[in-house]
Amino acid sequence: MRIGRRSLFFLATALVCLFMIPPTPAEFRWVNLVMAALASLWAVLLRIEDVASRRSGSQDPPPTA
Repeated sequence: MRIGRRSLFFLATALVCLFMIPPTPAEFRWVNLVMAALASLWAVLLRIEDVASRRSGSQDPPPTA
């Protein structure tokens, strides 16, 4: 099962936010955590959308040259 590019983008964004926690000043670390949670939420929701659209039988239009 393939993961869509949008889901991977938000997953990577969440990981970057988590990796940025140590160099962030203590008073602003909550921002990194909230942004990582928000990006994770989008990654999960977009993944659910991908799975649901594949199950319903809808197919993407063929790529145009």
